[in-house]
Amino acid sequence: MTAFKKILFILVLLLMLIPFIQNRLLRISEKPLRGMYQFSEKPELKLFTWAGWFSGEFQEKLRKSTEDNIGFKKTLIRIFNQIDFSLFKLIHAEGFIAGKKDFLFEEDYIHEYTGKYFIGKETINKKLSRLKEVQQELKSRGTTLLLVLEPGKASFYPEFIPSRYHPENRSLTNYDYLRERALQLELEYLDLNRYFLSLKDTSRYPIFSKYGMHWSIFGVYHAIDTISRHIEANMNTVLPGMQIIELVISDQSRGSDYDIGEMMNVIFRLPATRCAYPEVRFDTSRIMRRLSVLVIADSYYLNIVDDYGKNLFRKQQYWYYNNRLYPFQDDVPPTYVDKTNLMEKLAGYDVILLMTSEINLHCGFWNFADEAWLAFHPDEKEDPVYRIENEIRNERSWFRFLVRRAEIERVPLETMIRQNAEYVYYSGQNR
Repeated sequence: MTAFKKILFILVLLLMLIPFIQNRLLRISEKPLRGMYQFSEKPELKLFTWAGWFSGEFQEKLRKSTEDNIGFKKTLIRIFNQIDFSLFKLIHAEGFIAGKKDFLFEEDYIHEYTGKYFIGKETINKKLSRLKEVQQELKSRGTTLLLVLEPGKASFYPEFIPSRYHPENRSLTNYDYLRERALQLELEYLDLNRYFLSLKDTSRYPIFSKYGMHWSIFGVYHAIDTISRHIEANMNTVLPGMQIIELVISDQSRGSDYDIGEMMNVIFRLPATRCAYPEVRFDTSRIMRRLSVLVIADSYYLNIVDDYGKNLFRKQQYWYYNNRLYPFQDDVPPTYVDKTNLMEKLAGYDVILLMTSEINLHCGFWNFADEAWLAFHPDEKEDPVYRIENEIRNERSWFRFLVRRAEIERVPLETMIRQNAEYVYYSGQNR
């Protein structure tokens, strides 16, 4: 028994030494973690200062950097994540959850689908009325503004939403009311959400992947084909033709079809699921004229901008969330959109695509309708309280906090946002 204890002690000691051996001697490279993981730089005693010592700042930095740089840190995180997912279906990627039959969702999709994120009729009325005016003004100047309602995974797969979200008890949603009001205003828009639902029972391959947060790569083809046909019909022109010359069928999800799977940071790849990947050829022989396009969109357009946009349009500019210029991934700091002389900039394009997915409808087009309307009405001044409301709707943590407060206090979310905006303004916190 004594010998067994000694052996067990030595084994535990060796296990404790493995991270040190890896970090100091072996230096085995690990697969990097995806998502929001941020690690401190390696601990450096040269960062020591007496002021930092007595305030405790140096000790805290040293502790964190030591923990972050322990050997096999990334592998240990993956093992922990794998155990929690395999046993309890828990995902340690902020904002993502596992649904029924292991369909993965970004949680905000579900809140939009159930109506929890409904920002109110008055807010939507104001934004759509402004967008309609901007659309008419641009049309008189030869520019077509098209609102594109991208689909959402929760709307497409409500049957896989976990029961704890009670998807059967939906209230009025941003999508439902926006679509109703857009029809009343005769706003020119394209509803890809409804179109994708019409394909759900007939498509041979998934147009929303099981492990992705966006439309599938196969679904992207259907989306851009529909958008280009709509532009052709409404502008009486011909864009480059698209044809699938090969459709690669795979049991392994690729790229954005597996983006939530990647962000889970687990040891083993999720079970195989059938996906299709089109190889597309563009035909430019029958083009009437090449169009310039401005795209104001969320991350759904990332699968379009290079693979399709560059072949379909003469000139293409992509304003990511109406904020940053694409490409922006390698820019530190990122390049932000210059909106001086906005009216002239907008009128300088043949087509403007304002594309928003279901998950971002509560953001109110990232204030594009308001900014464009003010550009065409330079004598108008924006209500400062409304401006703060827009900040709330576009600042994720602030918005989610007020969603929770509205639930607790049992008041409409629109009222809660307005009350907080008024408080911020009149208390002088936003001046």
